[in-house]
Amino acid sequence: TLNVYANYDMASGQVCDELEVDLHRADGCEESVEYRLNAVEKAVLLRKMDAYCQEQTGQTLKDYSAQWMAEEMAPPTQPTM
Repeated sequence: TLNVYANYDMASGQVCDELEVDLHRADGCEESVEYRLNAVEKAVLLRKMDAYCQEQTGQTLKDYSAQWMAEEMAPPTQPTM
């Protein structure tokens, strides 16, 4: 099987520069390589990621990322007695 991962940097709002590509062979061997993206490929992936995010969450990728980061940065709530 071939797994390809595109990563998104929520802080910068950009697709990361490289794809992670993992090849899993039938004999159990695994190989990992990185593929460097050019600006056009990053732009295409960003549009695809945004469309998928809107389909899954109803929010743009930018809005979803901002909400997620705000929740992660929020101090933990203390139980009330």
